[in-house]
Amino acid sequence: MLKKNSAIALYATLAAGFGTVAAGANAAGTGLDFSAITGAIDASTIVAAISAIAAIKILPGVAKWGYNKVIGWFGG
Repeated sequence: MLKKNSAIALYATLAAGFGTVAAGANAAGTGLDFSAITGAIDASTIVAAISAIAAIKILPGVAKWGYNKVIGWFGG
């Protein structure tokens, strides 16, 4: 699951990368180059984010199922 600190670090890296790209483009008079931003994100970060979203969507149903299973053991 994506931890809070790693998410904050990711946002900070993206913000720093965007600031660097924008400043360089303004100084050179060229279009924006997003390679610093896209280079800051790797496949493991994307997989971790998708896994965190999946866990948030799935865990309430699993918890309800588990609760009902345990209650069923006691004749409820």
